[in-house]
Amino acid sequence: MKKEDFKKLGRLFLGFAIVLGAVISILTLVGSNESVRKYLAGFFIVVLGLFGAMNVVDVDHEQGTASNDLYFVNEVIDGDTIKIDGDMKVRLIGIDAPESSECYYEEAKNELIRLVQGKYVRLDKDIDSVDGLGRLLRYVYVPSNDLIENDIFVNEHLLLYGYAQTFSLPPNKRYNMSFVKAREQALIQRKGLWSNECDYLNEFEQEHVLTREINELPSDPNCIIKGNISSRGAGKLYFPLGCSSYNLIKIDTSKGEQYFCTEEEAIVAGFTKSGNCP
Repeated sequence: MKKEDFKKLGRLFLGFAIVLGAVISILTLVGSNESVRKYLAGFFIVVLGLFGAMNVVDVDHEQGTASNDLYFVNEVIDGDTIKIDGDMKVRLIGIDAPESSECYYEEAKNELIRLVQGKYVRLDKDIDSVDGLGRLLRYVYVPSNDLIENDIFVNEHLLLYGYAQTFSLPPNKRYNMSFVKAREQALIQRKGLWSNECDYLNEFEQEHVLTREINELPSDPNCIIKGNISSRGAGKLYFPLGCSSYNLIKIDTSKGEQYFCTEEEAIVAGFTKSGNCP
């Protein structure tokens, strides 16, 4: 429940308490309706108790907002670095946003500004706490004001929407697989810096060519089920997004491998689902 809702309920209970108190006072003065007066007095005590409980919950909520390891973001330096509580710099773990001279710099920085500037954020560290420049290394979360909604995991969000690339720096690798999956989704859907607006996609493909493994991207960003022909005798297997080895599977159409839009298409083409998929 939001803080404003707690306050509204508190005011409602206070109003009931005032009205009941007035009625009980009148009945006491006229000296009649003893049973009604006792009933109302009991109800009055219950309302007061509820009002007190609401105030306690509201105070706890206020304290949780102002403390509980929350830090105020007063500046966004670039797409992966922020300043908190004065001059303390925080470098987001696991991502690398474009530098000021690179394509998509402004877009990445503006998205991070939209997410965190002028807000309280929660910070979570991994193994190494500080980098060589003295910056805190952290995972950053924007707390939700609604119990139903999840907090925003800023590091992952920037990867998922194409505002940054993955940047693995051991030993801080708690979310490496999640980050790779987020980047893969953005890359496949040509989001952000992976769009034709920049040249990052070509650079990415060239890096993979250097490994002497062909990894063709899908022609349709909605068709991302990988149909792979195993070189180890496992036959024709398909891998939907979410399989543990999805990001390791390469597609080479010259070998008969391909992407599918649905699992049904893959099955009709003679592929079976890999055993490491949920």
